[in-house]
Amino acid sequence: MFGKKTKSLPPVQPRRVASQLEEDIKLVGDLSFSGLLQLKGNVYGNIISPPDSEATLLIEEGATVTGEIRVPYIQIKGKVTGNVFASHRISIKTGSTVIGDVHYNDIELDQGAHLSGHLISMKEAKEELKS
Repeated sequence: MFGKKTKSLPPVQPRRVASQLEEDIKLVGDLSFSGLLQLKGNVYGNIISPPDSEATLLIEEGATVTGEIRVPYIQIKGKVTGNVFASHRISIKTGSTVIGDVHYNDIELDQGAHLSGHLISMKEAKEELKS
């Protein structure tokens, strides 16, 4: 991450698409899911999945989320305004925008991705609580 070469993490691997919100959909309210959700439209509300599940959220280019996200596996290609909690892994791709704090265990932040907020390691926070 930050100028030091590290072993590249495997990408978030989309399985079959269980649910899709298309470009013309605007959802206002909280959304809870399990499995795989591909988001191409706009969500104004929180997106939540069980932290110990295999739930995966794909936020595609042109999609927006305004609200908090709590999903184990997240890939962002669109825009997120709100805090993000990835209990397993997050990938923030080139051209995407995140305005808010990102809490993660494993992270991939591509060159050309825009982040306005803090990166907070959940691993380090857990270790600090133990000591």
